[in-house]
Amino acid sequence: MTPEEKEKIKKLVRELSQCVNAALTDSNDVKDALKDIEEEGYQVDLLFALFTRILRRKDDPPQLEGPPLSASASPFDDQFLKTLRLNWSAE
Repeated sequence: MTPEEKEKIKKLVRELSQCVNAALTDSNDVKDALKDIEEEGYQVDLLFALFTRILRRKDDPPQLEGPPLSASASPFDDQFLKTLRLNWSAE
């Protein structure tokens, strides 16, 4: 992939992230649900992680170059990555 192609994909993924964020923040259903929880006396902090996977071929699983957060991944980390269909090795 050329540097220009990488930049184009990054731009498109950023636009996708902005669209998802706008859809959530503009949703009356989400606003109403948050209001209901807050009226019960709770503070709500929503944290979302948008994972995108862009593949040219369906049979190519993404390969991370190293552990996502640290050199020692927990079993939870391994299971989470498997759920996302991501493979990585610390070697």
